[in-house]
Amino acid sequence: MADLLWLVAASDAGLSILATLFLAGLVVGFAPLLRWIPGLAPYVMLARLVALVALATLSFLIGFRVADERAEVERLKADLAFKQKQMDVQKHTAEAAERLRMVAETKAAQANQKVTEYEERLAQQPAGDGCNLDDADVRSLRDIAR
Repeated sequence: MADLLWLVAASDAGLSILATLFLAGLVVGFAPLLRWIPGLAPYVMLARLVALVALATLSFLIGFRVADERAEVERLKADLAFKQKQMDVQKHTAEAAERLRMVAETKAAQANQKVTEYEERLAQQPAGDGCNLDDADVRSLRDIAR
């Protein structure tokens, strides 16, 4: 509820009303020729008081509004810095993921090349009744698995 009060009091409409009240009090209270008008003479002192109170209130509310806007700007700067930091972290993560993907693709291509070479070497061996694999073939197969 207090936030609503400050929001309304420091709004453009509230400040405009106070400024109008200040100007009216200033004109009636401090204009030398208006003192001699019989209808306004009793209100000169009241108009001076209203002008001074309105000026003080207007100054306070403008100061409050400026301070509130500064705090909001600082909060937005902090939010922006946090978001920028998150974006930087995401960018570095994406770059690292891209590097890892390239390494994985290179290793997969090398493994496919080894498998192709192994298949070609096995295809060149003569077919027989039993198992024709020797120790070199088994070692090659283990190297591919690594």
